[in-house]
Amino acid sequence: MIKHPRSVTFSSPLSRRVRSLKTMSTTSILSAYLLEQKTRFLRDNGGNWKVVMGNEAGDLDSLASSIGFAWLLSHIPTSDTKAIALITTPREDFVLRAENLYALQLAGIKEDLQEILCPEDLPKPNLCTNFALVDHNSRHPSYAVPGALVTAIIDHHEDEGKYFDTASPRIIEPSGSCASLVTRVIMSYPTPSIPPELAVLLLSAIVIDTHGLRKGGKAVGVDYEASAWLLSRANVSSSEYFVEQTVEAPQHVADNPWIQSLSDTLGAKKIALSHLNTRDLLRRDYKEYELNLSSSICGNSPYSIRAGLATVPLPLASFFSPSPTSAVVATQGWLKERNLSVLGVLTTYKSSQGKSKRELMWVVDENVCGPRLPQVLFDGFEASEVLRIKRASFKRYGFDSHVGMDGNEGVQVERGRIDEEESVDEQAGEREASPFGVGLVARVYKQKNSAATRKQVAPVLKRVLEG
Repeated sequence: MIKHPRSVTFSSPLSRRVRSLKTMSTTSILSAYLLEQKTRFLRDNGGNWKVVMGNEAGDLDSLASSIGFAWLLSHIPTSDTKAIALITTPREDFVLRAENLYALQLAGIKEDLQEILCPEDLPKPNLCTNFALVDHNSRHPSYAVPGALVTAIIDHHEDEGKYFDTASPRIIEPSGSCASLVTRVIMSYPTPSIPPELAVLLLSAIVIDTHGLRKGGKAVGVDYEASAWLLSRANVSSSEYFVEQTVEAPQHVADNPWIQSLSDTLGAKKIALSHLNTRDLLRRDYKEYELNLSSSICGNSPYSIRAGLATVPLPLASFFSPSPTSAVVATQGWLKERNLSVLGVLTTYKSSQGKSKRELMWVVDENVCGPRLPQVLFDGFEASEVLRIKRASFKRYGFDSHVGMDGNEGVQVERGRIDEEESVDEQAGEREASPFGVGLVARVYKQKNSAATRKQVAPVLKRVLEG
């Protein structure tokens, strides 16, 4: 049985509007709902609407969780809540995430994505002051308008300790996917009901975030139970035997042929990156943080910086290919474009033996607080027992470590391929020159804990620099 957190205060069944929407036969139920909500929202200029939004990285988990929770809020019969999902990705940037486009296609969303509310669709100014956060629990500064409140949170990241007095429900707990927690809230109703397209969308998010619900991986109990429930409502081509089996024993959902096929397809879409340039790779899965530096770094005067973390599903060898110089210039440009003092590039990929691998590259502007900022950052991360990183050298990526220039422009590693080099670098010298030029100090690391993602890196970054 699923144990529901006490902070879930909903107690009513889903609205009869769900059943009435099911009479639509020529179009996706979900597509029709999203378009209707968007039209009404824009007509009202956002006034008296609850805006449900995921994190700025815009991954499939954030997208599906936003839409799923907004659907639920819109179908509570005892409430007159008007809710809409704001997808934080600009419409033109959806091309950066082929896995998102594929999942939306499965859910019946039209190719032009006009049903979806994107940031550029928001009226300026607008009357949006009521926000629900999914897949993160600290509102982005862009939406911190006067009088705005965070009135609900569903998340699986580290709790930042905010909005206790305004957010209900306030659900922050470990799970492989935030979409699983959203699904559990939907399941808490006496007679829960969602359209099959939404079930497929939520299921896609869970599958990609848990790597196919692989046993021994990121998936936990709520992920298996939510997936089994969604599978039985997704109207997918799967034998009744498998559906019944997963309802009785949710842990077997990973053995379902349709789930396995979906996982393989989404995984392949996620690493199909050959059409993306370096700037695209940095921004496709990116989060930004405002950090208040500790007095040990910049003295007693308060000083805040902006730090960015970009997750890149490629080895650094591919990130710097085919021209290390071009990749450096693009990275320098991203630092300037986003006004960053610290940039972390978190790579994730599989070796030729199928083993999960991770690397970490830091680029730090020492013009901010002198050499103290990069030194505190490097020392803090090298001491982290969570990540277990080991210093590497830029030489293996085509750089001359002494002068910071390209050592071999002929290095050719096709973008999207895995790194075949499995040998461990010797410990890089303390005085290795940064290939990013004067004032930008950089280091690269092998990360021994391949299970640690940005969810673990971001809290370490905050603790190291803020104290």
